[in-house]
Amino acid sequence: MAYDQFVLSANKGYRAPEIKLADKVKIDIDPATGALRSYIYKGKEMLSSPVVLSLYRPVTDNDSREKTGGAKVWRKEGLDNMIQKATFVKASETGGKSEVELWNAKGVKLGMATFVYTLQSNGALKVKTTFLPDTSAVTSLARVGLAFEMPYAYNKVSYLGRGEHETYIDRNQSGCIGIYHTDAERMFHYYVKPQATGNRTDVRWMELADEAGEGLSFRSDKVFQFSVIPFTDSNVDKATHINKLERTGIINVHLDAEQSGVGTATCGPGVLPPYRVPVEKHTFEFMIRPLK
Repeated sequence: MAYDQFVLSANKGYRAPEIKLADKVKIDIDPATGALRSYIYKGKEMLSSPVVLSLYRPVTDNDSREKTGGAKVWRKEGLDNMIQKATFVKASETGGKSEVELWNAKGVKLGMATFVYTLQSNGALKVKTTFLPDTSAVTSLARVGLAFEMPYAYNKVSYLGRGEHETYIDRNQSGCIGIYHTDAERMFHYYVKPQATGNRTDVRWMELADEAGEGLSFRSDKVFQFSVIPFTDSNVDKATHINKLERTGIINVHLDAEQSGVGTATCGPGVLPPYRVPVEKHTFEFMIRPLK
């Protein structure tokens, strides 16, 4: 059986109606890291960890056998233990700006990043990120995006993008674009050796909600990729078997502007050039807003 999808012209000026929020959003920026460390709505803290730049992913079987970039290079560069240090932070109730340096655990500078936070009158927080890698230290990237954790209660996932299974940029056509409803548990595939999983591509919007339908929505001015799983990256990366996975009451969220394909290095070619993340300046933005 074959299928195809095609784009129909639409009203470019259309804007989806927004639900009026019941309260104001309050944010806080960490002066040490420049990261968004608090997002409070209706008196509830929505974040379980700061929102930081992410350049690494838990290693897949293919990544470990990749000859161009891949796990060996990412770990040698120190992308798996990256430290974010602020050099400038200006914050107010309506947003702020931070400039940060990115270092690995060995004290090697990996690049710089700028975060501009704008809290709009409709309650949406725009996070604009610019990342500039130091190409003398970084030759390969697993991803470029934001990573953070939220309380496990917000584990219900809805999105408009490719599904209903996981997709990567070099495995795009296996997924149809549609509106899907799932959760953090079902997005995680239990490979015998835990590894990066659950990614979705060509995403227009994504929502995380609890049983009452409260939570956050995420949008961007471009299509993006995301994953939501019930384990931390470090736990997945270090676990040698699924019985080593540990739940800690959080969901682990990635919002990616770019992510490397997965290739077929275990039994064939690695990630082909068109599906690698360019080691260059990246600028992207996400809008974060309460659902109701």
